[in-house]
Amino acid sequence: MARNSKVKNTVRQVVRKSRRPSPAAEKPSSRIFFPAPSSLLSCACTDTATGGFSLGRMVNLIGDSSSGKTFVALSVFAEMAQRKEFDNYRFIFDDVENADDFNTAKLFGKEVARRIEAPYQQDGEPVPSDTIEDFHFNIADALDGDQPFLYVLDSFDALDAKQDQEKIESMRAARTKGNKVAGSYAMSKPKKSSELLRNICGKLKRTNSGLIIISQTRDNIDPMSFEKKTRSGGKALKFYAHHEIWLAMAGKIVKRDRVIGNKVKAKVSKNKVTGKVREVAFPIFYDYGVDDIKSSIEWLVAEGFWKKTKLTIHAEELGLSGTADKLVKAIEEKGQERQLKKIVEKGWVEIEESLKLNRKSKYA
Repeated sequence: MARNSKVKNTVRQVVRKSRRPSPAAEKPSSRIFFPAPSSLLSCACTDTATGGFSLGRMVNLIGDSSSGKTFVALSVFAEMAQRKEFDNYRFIFDDVENADDFNTAKLFGKEVARRIEAPYQQDGEPVPSDTIEDFHFNIADALDGDQPFLYVLDSFDALDAKQDQEKIESMRAARTKGNKVAGSYAMSKPKKSSELLRNICGKLKRTNSGLIIISQTRDNIDPMSFEKKTRSGGKALKFYAHHEIWLAMAGKIVKRDRVIGNKVKAKVSKNKVTGKVREVAFPIFYDYGVDDIKSSIEWLVAEGFWKKTKLTIHAEELGLSGTADKLVKAIEEKGQERQLKKIVEKGWVEIEESLKLNRKSKYA
């Protein structure tokens, strides 16, 4: 959709001057995390099943086109909508790729469908960012507002630097006139990225807001090695990310010869909460989303916390036994999801404790 950049920027300047943070706005404690949709992913990030991503920080989700990046990011909104401490938060989704056709109400809840918003509107229509500069303006507007927020940018790769766009147009005009076309136009983005992230990351912490930046990879990541592929933005994203998470499709979930979902592997390759590098897996179903219950059951069995006899799993803490599918149904019917999270966290911490050296402190 065509936009009038001069009018847009003028309106922004007026709005930003009139906006001031409200002293009455309630902000959660810095010890609270943005909740992740998977207990295992939360544990991989914070060693807690109810944690996730730190407030006031930037998270970089990286993966190929079928690895569930957008699903995971939007599911964070859904998890936040279930918790009162985030009632005052804005849900900002910057759909740069214009590729979101999800049934938001069905997959992420009616509350998310009601609260989710574009970063900017013009003539009543949502306008996603087009350039690095647009993104900077949009998140600056949000930071100058009177509400904390979670901002999801999908994706960073789809943004251009304004200088690069102008270079493309000049090269195109030269070719049209029959002149020689020379030079490169993809050099401004890394520099702009570094300036942008340096500017906003400190302000995110001040407001207890959050930023999830989704990055694409041109080739599938090998789920066995998580070989890193090229991503736009240079080294800035890695440098400023509090959590860097690589997602890869580890397999398809098939029922009656039809694919109904994907099994996703996640590697937390940078972690400024615990400092650990951890890998976990969870399924994403097309008509349901991230299946936290199923992945938790599978992990508890794989790690030996729950015994399995043939197809029967014995979940003693919950007083249940049966196949994995029957356990999923029983846990949902009995409302034991929170209890299951506690069991996963207890098991996770037990394993992490067993990995410690338990040596005398070197600098005590």
